[in-house]
Amino acid sequence: MDINERLQQEQLGGQPKINPDEQRRYLGTFRERVIAAIKVSQLTDKTIQSQFEKILTKHSTGKVLIDQTLTTDNFPTFVSLATKTHHPFTVLSDVTVKNQVTDPIAVLLAADTAVNVNNIYLD
Repeated sequence: MDINERLQQEQLGGQPKINPDEQRRYLGTFRERVIAAIKVSQLTDKTIQSQFEKILTKHSTGKVLIDQTLTTDNFPTFVSLATKTHHPFTVLSDVTVKNQVTDPIAVLLAADTAVNVNNIYLD
């Protein structure tokens, strides 16, 4: 990397991210850390909400990531689930994903390390 590229990166916030597209898709984390994910189209489905609560109960560790711009009216439901199951949660407000992906992820449970769950989507 030449000095001009290095200076430009420093001005834009430091080191380049690893797999930035993947991190945007999975609410700031890597796919390998996702335990369960809920898409926007599934937010109002009570069965999905119940399944997510069971997963939270089963996995006592991990963090719930919630995209507030996507969850809108359902936001309190998922904050309540995270609180009820004693999971820390982070509220995000990144609108770039919404414009890039059809039916983006609105809520997910992520581990601190790689768990490599094959099917992260609830149905």
